[in-house]
Amino acid sequence: MGTLTGFTPGTSGLHYPNSWPSEPDVKIATPFGSIPIGDASNGLCGGMAFAAADLFVAKRQPPETNQNPPADSPAFDYIVRRLIDSFNIPAGVAEYYEWMVLGREDVGFGLVIHGTSYRTVEEELPKLRKAIDKGTPCPLGLILVNSTNPMDLGKNHQVLAYAYDDNGGTTTVSVYDSNVPDTEVTITFSTAHPERGTKFSYSGNEAEVFGFFTVPYHPADPSALFDAKVRA
Repeated sequence: MGTLTGFTPGTSGLHYPNSWPSEPDVKIATPFGSIPIGDASNGLCGGMAFAAADLFVAKRQPPETNQNPPADSPAFDYIVRRLIDSFNIPAGVAEYYEWMVLGREDVGFGLVIHGTSYRTVEEELPKLRKAIDKGTPCPLGLILVNSTNPMDLGKNHQVLAYAYDDNGGTTTVSVYDSNVPDTEVTITFSTAHPERGTKFSYSGNEAEVFGFFTVPYHPADPSALFDAKVRA
């Protein structure tokens, strides 16, 4: 069992939901004018997960408001920047796609291709335990779709793990999920025979989870989160 002392979604996570109007994530200035990139209405879950981690590392409480910061505010821009960081471009996007096309079970004889279950239990779970045991929040990429269509990449999700509990052959991971703020969310699964495929029980919603991997994280200053004023 391991946990980040003092971290709960209700005290350490952002209190507003991952629900945003249709606004460009980023506007890039060019000689031809400002070009919008992305759409916030698709979600900023990775940025919000990284923001919660940044706050914890900085030993700061999140803003008290449950109102999302508006576009063109420093707080919104900060969350977008952290979203881009969470993608770990280009390797991170490729990793999501690699996991999306895999099945749960291992396949092959001799040269085995490990499925999402084996990779989660045998490769990623030890990384999660190590991070939390060191006192570091652990962002996770949740694979919520099995597809070869790159357009489905946006159907996946990111959360922030802050605790794990190994009980016999069952592990429960506790996460902050920006889709359900101030709510304790868990991922529970068997660690026995992952090569045969594992069912992940996710309390956040009814989404089917095929597995998860740890996302590289480096802290950033979260001060901009506290400035939600629209720039003049």
